[in-house]
Amino acid sequence: MPKVVDADERRHVLAAAAARVIAASGIAATTLRDVAAEAGLTTGSLTHYFSDKHELLIFTLQASLEHRRAAHPRADTGDVVADLRSLLEGVLPISDVARLHWIVSIAFAAEAAADDELAAVQRRAYRHFLESATDLVARARATRRIAVAGDPATTAQLLIALADGVALQALFDEESWPVDRQRSQLAAGFDALLRPTDRG
Repeated sequence: MPKVVDADERRHVLAAAAARVIAASGIAATTLRDVAAEAGLTTGSLTHYFSDKHELLIFTLQASLEHRRAAHPRADTGDVVADLRSLLEGVLPISDVARLHWIVSIAFAAEAAADDELAAVQRRAYRHFLESATDLVARARATRRIAVAGDPATTAQLLIALADGVALQALFDEESWPVDRQRSQLAAGFDALLRPTDRG
C-alpha cells in the first residue's frame, strides 16, 4: 500500500526548505529546483503542492511568521509587565531559529516593496503584534505598574521599534551583540520608556 502523505505537513517541510535556501541565497536566486533538492524531493513533487514560486513564497512567509509565534507564544502569567517584557524579548535573534526568521523576514521585506500580497501578509503580522503589545501596555498602565505618557498604542510602537532596533544590530553584528547584551539593552530601553514602578 502506498504511503499516505499529509499534504499540509509536506507544504510546511517545503516552506522550511525554502526559508533555508532564501537565507543562504536570497529570494531572487531561489529556484523551485533548489528548494526541492533542499527538502530531498523532486521539482515535480514540489509543484504538486505549489503551482509556482510566488505561491511558495507567500506560504513560506506565512509559515515563518507562524513558527515564530509558536516559538514565542504570548505569556499570560498574571504579571502584565513581565508578559510585556517577554513579548518584546521574543523579537530578539537569540537562537538559530529566531535568526533564520529575521533573515527571511528581511529578504521578504525587500521583495514586498514590489509585491502587494507579500506586503499584506507582513502588514497583518505587524498589526497583530502591535495589538498584543498595546493591550499589555494598557493593562500595565491600568494597574499602575508602569508610568506611560501618551496613549498605549504609541508606547507600544516605540517599544517594538526598540526591540527591532536591538534585533537588527545583533543580526548584522553578532559578535558585538551577544545574547546577554541584547537582553540587557532591551531591558534598559524598556525601563527608560516605561518607568516601571513597584506598585501593582
